[in-house]
Amino acid sequence: MVKFQIKINGEPYFDSDEITALTLVAEEIRRRKGLRISLHASAGNDSLQRLAANLKVGDEITVQIVDSSEQLDSIPDACSFCGREWQEVSNLVKGETVTICDRCVSAFSEAVTTQKELPIGTAIRDESSWACGFCKNSPDIIPGVIVRNGAAICPECLRACSDILSESWKEEQ
Repeated sequence: MVKFQIKINGEPYFDSDEITALTLVAEEIRRRKGLRISLHASAGNDSLQRLAANLKVGDEITVQIVDSSEQLDSIPDACSFCGREWQEVSNLVKGETVTICDRCVSAFSEAVTTQKELPIGTAIRDESSWACGFCKNSPDIIPGVIVRNGAAICPECLRACSDILSESWKEEQ
């Protein structure tokens, strides 16, 4: 199975089994008296997602086709956030470097959407030293990441994992 990987200046920004659109836009911003260059991508039926804005002369964008089965072999079969093994949970969603279980997705989503407390040992960080283990975006691009046990996930990837798990649950019914 192949997968598309997009990197900007060597940093991973987007991974998908399918890319349906990839757009590079240069637009003049009059109030800033300059150009804004941005990169957008979409996968499958998903809407176009902005990957990067404010690209500049000299930035390098690479689109690479990789064998996703090689990458998945190196990802642990346990939740990177709570440590539960795959046998202890209903589902795991694997990213490029982290894995999250259905229990963590549920707990984090509930805390984010209803303002409930996060599970013990979990925090929201907005320091640029943290990056989402799924999309690799850091808080200088996104509002923040949810962190536990050294693993991080951004709100957008958390929502995507929740969608993946709910689709999986529907298929099992």
